[in-house]
Amino acid sequence: MEETQTNRRKIYSLDHLKPEVVAVAFAKCSRSPESFEDIANELTDDKSADFHEKWVVGYGHSSVAEHANLHMAIENVSILATKILEDNRLASYTEKSTRYQIYDRTKYYKPAKIMESPLGTEYEKTINYLFDTYVAMEPVMREYIISKYPMEAGISERAFTATTKARVCDNIRYLLPTSTLTNLGMTVNARALEHAIAKLLSHPLDEFKEIGEELKTEAMKITPTLIKFANENKYIQDTDGLFASLSNIMVPDEPETSSPVEIIDYDHDAENKLVGALLYKHSELPFRQLIDKVKLLDAKQKEKIIEESMARRASYDQPLRELEHIYYTFDILMDYGAFRDVQRHRMCTQTNQKVTVKHGYSMPEEIAEAGLQDEFIKAMDASAELYYKMKPQFPHEAQYVVPLAYKKRTLFT
Repeated sequence: MEETQTNRRKIYSLDHLKPEVVAVAFAKCSRSPESFEDIANELTDDKSADFHEKWVVGYGHSSVAEHANLHMAIENVSILATKILEDNRLASYTEKSTRYQIYDRTKYYKPAKIMESPLGTEYEKTINYLFDTYVAMEPVMREYIISKYPMEAGISERAFTATTKARVCDNIRYLLPTSTLTNLGMTVNARALEHAIAKLLSHPLDEFKEIGEELKTEAMKITPTLIKFANENKYIQDTDGLFASLSNIMVPDEPETSSPVEIIDYDHDAENKLVGALLYKHSELPFRQLIDKVKLLDAKQKEKIIEESMARRASYDQPLRELEHIYYTFDILMDYGAFRDVQRHRMCTQTNQKVTVKHGYSMPEEIAEAGLQDEFIKAMDASAELYYKMKPQFPHEAQYVVPLAYKKRTLFT
């Protein structure tokens, strides 16, 4: 039997419409028999605004805002600020790479509080010194890298140059301070962006508050009603301040020596739960009963089931989501350069400690091989000296002088 016109499958894009109109068109689907096209054609900007004022703002149906996607270009913000932005899970990010680009020595953030204080001159002097060392190391490291990895037969000049540059940058980037200005592309829905803006506006650092205000101003041009009430959040501010005080009072701040990667907790029944989860959707049993049956299997049978769940994966296939039913919690001490990559590409829960020089730093082996060890150590020492001068009065701003070589802690689950 032929399909009628009204029953014919239709898949089409609404990207030509404003994000707020798209959000209303999708939201009205739950109550209207009309097609998305017809709903959208009936909407004006005023009608969309009225809908959002009533349902999203008035009644708290915030999920509607998830249909309004924004693409925010964020330029000349500190590396430190990008990590706070990227702490928002429900968004996509692409960041200017420290591995493939040489950074401009004149482009770094100068906090007004520091520049107006007696430490302002020393702040500039130290950051300039880090960048001068970074710039001076580049040709020396390039010469060393070319001698260590000469061009092989069959490799184009262009590919060789690009690979060499990446190897050079991968070493010298550890000198870059977190105040280095960078660029970030962010794709995010209006609901997640509202939360991100509120977090920024509630942060103790002025740069973050300013970024929050500018993000809100730009987003209001696209989704004026959906971002309208993204404001400073007293709950975030007061709770963060309270726990900062409690931590200082109740927890001694002298860490014992520990492993760089430490498993703190894990799912002790992970094997049974994973096997049960893999079988669950093909069963009709409740999960609890399924687990009881899985426990009766021998170790080889369970191992076989788990192996089969991965056996046919190709290079870009994601693992099955059943793995998400089990958990592991790690406390990881890693240099900031590594953290930049791990944080952005994660599907997990993260809690970050502030950037510090307290845990020491990593030095790439090739820095020493190229004879640049002494210069590297002097730069690290200079940043640490200023960090400790700044921290008593400016505990948050002190983070800006820390190079990417220094280690920080993050709790991953």
